[in-house]
This record gives sequence, C-alpha cells and structure tokens, in this order.
Amino acid sequence: MARLLGRMNPPAPGFAEPTLYARCRDGDTAADGITLASGGKVTFDTAFGVFSAGRWSRLTNLADLGARMCITGPALVELVAYADGVDTVVAASVEEAELWCDDMRAVGAESFYVAVTALADGVVVHGGEWLTRTAPVREVRMGVAITTFNRQQYVLATIASLVALEANDPAVRGRLRVVVVDNARNLEPAIPAGAPVRLVPNPNLGGAGGFARGLIEFREEGWSTHVAFMDDDIRLEPESILRTIALLSHAVSEDLCVHGAMISEEQPWMQFEAGSEYEFRSVYPLRAIGREVDLRKRAEVVRDKIEPEIAYSAWWYTVFPMHLGTENPLPVFVRGDDVAFGLMHTGRHTVTMNGIVVWHADFALKNNPTSLYYEIRNFALIDTLVFDDHKWWHLAWRYLGFGFRNAYSHRYASAEFMIRGMEDFLAGPAAWAGIDHAARHDEVRRVDEEKAGPLSADLSSLGFTSPRPKVVRLGGFLLSPLTGAGRWLPRFMKSRGTGVAQIDVRAVGLAIRHDTILYRHPRVEEGFLCERDYKRFVAIQREVFATSWRLARTYGRLKRDYRAAYPDLVSDEAWKERFVG
Repeated sequence: MARLLGRMNPPAPGFAEPTLYARCRDGDTAADGITLASGGKVTFDTAFGVFSAGRWSRLTNLADLGARMCITGPALVELVAYADGVDTVVAASVEEAELWCDDMRAVGAESFYVAVTALADGVVVHGGEWLTRTAPVREVRMGVAITTFNRQQYVLATIASLVALEANDPAVRGRLRVVVVDNARNLEPAIPAGAPVRLVPNPNLGGAGGFARGLIEFREEGWSTHVAFMDDDIRLEPESILRTIALLSHAVSEDLCVHGAMISEEQPWMQFEAGSEYEFRSVYPLRAIGREVDLRKRAEVVRDKIEPEIAYSAWWYTVFPMHLGTENPLPVFVRGDDVAFGLMHTGRHTVTMNGIVVWHADFALKNNPTSLYYEIRNFALIDTLVFDDHKWWHLAWRYLGFGFRNAYSHRYASAEFMIRGMEDFLAGPAAWAGIDHAARHDEVRRVDEEKAGPLSADLSSLGFTSPRPKVVRLGGFLLSPLTGAGRWLPRFMKSRGTGVAQIDVRAVGLAIRHDTILYRHPRVEEGFLCERDYKRFVAIQREVFATSWRLARTYGRLKRDYRAAYPDLVSDEAWKERFVG
C-alpha cells in the first residue's frame, strides 16, 4: 500500500512568488492547475515541490519513493534525480499514473523532482503526490497548541485551515487535535460541530503561559504522541502539517523534532530563519541559520545539505515528541521562552525540511524597548540555568556592550528598559515567582518611544545616510566615548541634518555627528526618531555601571538560587496557580 509523504501543488492564482511551487514554461496558472501549450513544461524542482532525498535517507527508514501525478491530457512525466549538479531521469512514462524508484538509497540522489512536458495543447497539471510503500515506524497523533492575544485576523485563518485539513485530508484525518489558548479571552472562532478544536480562555501570561497551558492540556489528555507549538501571527502552509506527520512517522529516532522555517511576509521568497544557534558569550547570542536564503533559486532547494546543529527552534512552528515535553516552559512571558525550551529539551534533536514553513511579519518592526526589557531579563535567566560555565562577566559583557550601543546611538528608552530588566533578574527567584506577568506587561509596554509607526511625507523622503568605509565607522565607534557620544564634538564637525539608519541597527557612528536620527525600515514606510539628550545619557551610564557592579557581587548566589528554584518555577502546580490568576 502506497502512503502519502507530501504533495506537489501548483501555486495559487495571483500568488506573488509562483516559483516556490512550480517552474513553468509556456503555461498559465488557474484555480484548477497549470495549463500548458504543446511542448510546454512544468517542473517541481522548487522549495515546495522537491523531495529532499538526502535528508529523508539520513533521518528515516524510507527505502523507496514514488510520484503520482494528476494530469488532464497527454504528457510525458519524468521522475528526475539530482546529484552533484547532474539531473538524471530514473523513470518516465506517458501512460502510467505513478513512477517509482524502488531503491531510493542506491540512486544516491540529493533530491528528486518531477517534470511534466505537454504533448498537446491544453494539458492541465493539477498537481502530484510523493509516495512510499515503506511501512512507517510509528503512529503519529499531533496536538497543536496555538497561543493567541488579539491576533484575530491571522489566528482565525489558521484555525480554519487546520479544521479543513483534518476534515478533508485522509492522511491527516484523526491525527490532529487543536487547542487554542486565548490569552485575551475575546476570540470567537466558528468551529464546526465535531471539529477537533478546543478554545481555552487564559489570563495574559504571554507565549510561555499559553504554550504551557496547551502542553499541560495535551499531557493530561494523553492522546498526543507529538505536540506542535504554533504562533498566532503566522500564515501557515497547510502542507507543512502533512509533511511533518509523514516525516515523524518514518523517523528512525523517536526523539526527532521538526521546525518550520520562517519566510518573510514582506518578501515571500526570503527565508528569515531555519533554526538558530546560541552563543551565550556574545553580545548578540542568537545566530539564525539560513538567514536571507532566496528560496526561488533552484540551487538552494535541490542541493543536499547536512543537517546543521540547531540549538533551539522558534515557536512560530516547532514540533516535538511528548516524552521530551515532560517539563513546562519557563515563566518568562515573551522573548526567550522558546530559546530556553530548545536549549534544555528539543534543540539538539531538531531538523528542518523543504516545504515545512510559515510566513511571518518582519521582526524588525517588533523590536522596541519593551522587547529589550524581556530580552536582557529573560536571557540572563536562561544562561544562568542552562550553561554551567556561564560567569557573571559573560552577562556583564552583553549588558554593557548592548547598553553602550543603545545609549551612544540616542536610543535611551531601549537602554533604560534594559536596566530595568537587569534589576528584575538581580531581584532573584523569589521575586520572579511573585511577578504578576499580565500586570507587568501592561506596565512595560506603555512606552511611546522607539516604536515603529507610519512616517510622515517629509521623513519618508529621507534616504538612508550613505555608509562610511568600515575603518571610518570603527574609528567613530571608538571615539564615541571620548566625545560624550558626540556632545563635545566641535560644532563645525557636526551635521545639521537628520541621520537615517536601518531600524534594527544601533547607529553609534551617526550619533556622533547628528543630534537627530531617523531609524526606519528598509522596505516598509515605518520608523521613529531619536534625539540627543545628554542628561539622560549620563543617568543611563550611571545606572548601567551600578547594576553591573551588583551583578558581579551577587551572580554566584543568584545562579545557585535560580537553579534550585527551577523545578518549582516550571511545575504544573505553579503554572496552574498562574492560570487562575
């Protein structure tokens, strides 16, 4: 019996980047498929069409591979193996509905894809399926936990997509249950009778609280073999669910976890991240894997790539077996909950796969002082709990380094919120356990500075300040402390205009010569202004050094105390107390 591994779908009409699904010559895409003229050709050597044979061979028990195409009209169908830059036809037919490679491993292909050539006008390629006769290793029943807070536009579409998938797809039917944890307690989805979807109202405990609630619900229910964590502000490719279930069903390792790569919503061809590394000694510890990969490029999707070592996977789409989810997320509200869970439990078992993706809005628009409060506070806790050789000076280096960049680039609100985050960490685990997270979030998110908003016509007309040579930028960075971030620079050396920098950078060099800096998004007409304030700058420096001195004196005790408190912080009992407010 042939079992479904994934589908080759034509692009939806009007989709901005059709070459993510199929490459077409002499054809037109409509709702029912791709219509070809005689001699026209469509190939599925694409991000969503290719079968990644190398990765499947390493991770699963798969022995054979088949392709079944749905085509109206006469056509030549070819099953093609790609290896070392060479495409080899391993099976072809103008009559058979299915083509098979009976010994996939012997072929040694990096990937397989299907090519269809029309033998007459009006041939319609409706799509295809990847199949195998290899028996699965295990049965997979996936519980999907979605945490939402006032993201109705996105989450209602995701719920509808999952309901339709479970109801209409035999490969998924009976294998999917969904728990939607509504932290805003105002969601009203139209859930059909009998659909495996439950809505759970919850206090606003952030992503960590929502996913902890979902994980505990699935753990106590006892039905799921695997759990998927899924954000509420994504656009899901439903095929990701089917392919995830197939991959886990055939996985050799029972510990295998699957992460869906994120594609930019603004540039729907650009991969933003496919897993991440983590370097606790660095000022910027998060190291995205697969950043800015152009998924339209054939070479990026047909070549085999050894699975990178992933430290953690973000929770826009990550799936793990229940036996790795015996502990709950840390109570950190936002920023870092997925990092901690990955470093402690799932990251080293995690892989990505072509065609398992979501689209997500650009994170540059989300970075603001509130997010930096959580980042410095939560990552300090994560490093303390996870890394035995993490010392106070590692944290101080990040805190001072990033605080320096903010204060010396006129981003004073960011620096002030970082100080507040460090103060909360220094308060210790007893204070952390007593935080009213919903109230704290309402408090720290009320900042009007350094938040991206629509630009006026005058600001939109300002182009980015031309970058200076690297040696000049380095010199400016080193001179910044000696000039009081530019305050003591002679007037004739200053610029009267507004400097313009990308929203996700700290423009220390620009801040020396410019009293005002516009931080703007490179592709969206949004940004914010920052202005020099020397009194605020001096106060920030004083507070940063004072908290760093406290960190040096107390870190050893804090590390022991936080590690001792960890089991209580993540326990079912502690989380259930938070759930009732």
